[in-house]
Amino acid sequence: MAVSVQRIRADEWELLRDTRLRSLLDSPDAFGQRYNEALASSDDEWVTAARASAAGDRRTWFFARDDAGATVGVVQARRRPPADCLLFSMWVAPEARRLGIGASLVDAVQEWGSAWGAGRVILWVLAANESAMRFYDRIGFSLLSSGADVDSGRAYGAFAMERHRP
Repeated sequence: MAVSVQRIRADEWELLRDTRLRSLLDSPDAFGQRYNEALASSDDEWVTAARASAAGDRRTWFFARDDAGATVGVVQARRRPPADCLLFSMWVAPEARRLGIGASLVDAVQEWGSAWGAGRVILWVLAANESAMRFYDRIGFSLLSSGADVDSGRAYGAFAMERHRP
C-alpha cells in the first residue's frame, strides 16, 4: 500500500471530524477524549480546529492517505515552547496497521517540529496499550523516568515517552 502523509488544509474540517470520530469508535480506550464528547462538538469547532492547524507552528494535524485517497491514519502535534513537540491522538485504521503508516505519521510530526527548532517529540501512551508501547520503542522513543511529563501522564495511567531529533 502506497501512503502519503500531508498536513491538514484549512478546508478539511469534515475530514478531521470524520477521521477523529472513526478513531474514537475503533479505539475508545486509547484517547483522552470520548466519542460522545467529540460528536457533541459543533461544526464551527471543527472548522476552527482545521483552520488553526493548517498553517503556522503552534499546532497541526497530519493525515495518511492510501493510493486510492482514503484516509488511513491521523496524528496531532502541538508546540510547547521553547523546544518540545507534543504528539497526540495518533491512530491508524485497522486495515492499514503494521504497514509503516504510524512511523510515517511520527516522522511527519518530527519534521514539522524540526522546522521550528523542536529538540524532541514527547507523547503519552496508556500503560494498558502494550502494542503502542512496543511500537514507539521500536521507532526510537524511550520512557521518561522523571519530570512534569511523567507526573502528568501518571495521573491518567499513561507513560511519557520521548524521541530526540536525529
